[in-house]
Amino acid sequence: MRIVILLISLFISLAGLAQVRKQRAEEFYNQGILAMASGNFEEARSLLTRSISEDPGFAEAYSTRAAVNERLNDFNSALRDYTISLEFMPDQYEVLLSRGALRYQLNQPLLAREDFIKLLKLPAGETNTIYYRQSAHSPGTDQILTAQGAIQSQVYNYLGLIETQLKNCPLAIQYFDSAIRLNISEADYYINRAMAKQACAIAGADEDFQKALTLNPDHPIAKHNLASLSARKGEFNTAEQQLTEAIEADPLMLDPYLERAYFRLLRKDYAGALADYNQAIKLDRANPEIWLNRGMAKEKLHDLAGAYRDYTEAIELDEGFVKAWVNRGNILATQKKYTEAIEDYSAAITYQPGYGVAYYNRAIAYYRLNKMEEACDDLKKAEKSNYRVDQKVKEGFCRPIK
Repeated sequence: MRIVILLISLFISLAGLAQVRKQRAEEFYNQGILAMASGNFEEARSLLTRSISEDPGFAEAYSTRAAVNERLNDFNSALRDYTISLEFMPDQYEVLLSRGALRYQLNQPLLAREDFIKLLKLPAGETNTIYYRQSAHSPGTDQILTAQGAIQSQVYNYLGLIETQLKNCPLAIQYFDSAIRLNISEADYYINRAMAKQACAIAGADEDFQKALTLNPDHPIAKHNLASLSARKGEFNTAEQQLTEAIEADPLMLDPYLERAYFRLLRKDYAGALADYNQAIKLDRANPEIWLNRGMAKEKLHDLAGAYRDYTEAIELDEGFVKAWVNRGNILATQKKYTEAIEDYSAAITYQPGYGVAYYNRAIAYYRLNKMEEACDDLKKAEKSNYRVDQKVKEGFCRPIK
């Protein structure tokens, strides 16, 4: 009997202890929510971790910590917490939505698709959670929406984006059609559908971009893509004006600067192109192509020192960037630094042995140094690399040695 009483007492004590721990978990959780609402995300994460330590089965604490981890850009931890929360409670609509969106952001389209397909089978319910609308060809997320009301259309939108990424354009268009039926006033859905149509050369992209601009006259992505359509039709002045409007609508979009710079180069507005490349580099300093193109604009403006620096930066970002090696070699050759130019051309050939223009330019540099045998040899290699060599040049470089 004594043993029975002891066991009952022990059971009551353990049950009481478990209840105390659950209460402490709730307290830490509520404190974490308050810290999160105040923007103190590190503190919130610490409090939520303490809550989980007290109650390892507290599904809401995991999902809330996941949201905090997202705000701290700790995406892998966020994904792990969302998954743990769903293991405890598989049909949490908001958590499943958040995990699907994060999987899409982390370039896990197949896993994201699983989450969004499951969401279509679950009732949306009521929610006050804030989510971010995803747009095609725009980095990250662009506008805030609440899940309540708009969320079903957003699920279809994500599925459309995923199928576009997977090159399943007809299915993507069907999903965007569903999103639009649920929310006909959302400009992004028309843009995303237009991008899917473009990806598979399906007619109607232009009309969707125009519809997006009707709904949002300042939509930068619509303006940008209409400019691309105008350029493909040869309407370069119209394209440049549309790119200018896209830049005015969103000065932080990179592509419109690059495309407008290209059109300005075509019509020899080198100062305008340089201004665009300057802005592009402010937005993306790690892109060697932009440094190369800015260097070319500077060359046209006779800023050889500036061009040399830009080509050097491009090489430092990508050591195998053969165009930058050749262009920098050309600067050195222009300055009659032929030996140094030969070194740059040789570097380009090392990275791309069949690069005809590098052989041709190196041949000229050898010729300037009166190294006729090397010059003739490089000219022949340029020809073998399918680089067109004028016969008179070849005769001048490859004269018989007397």
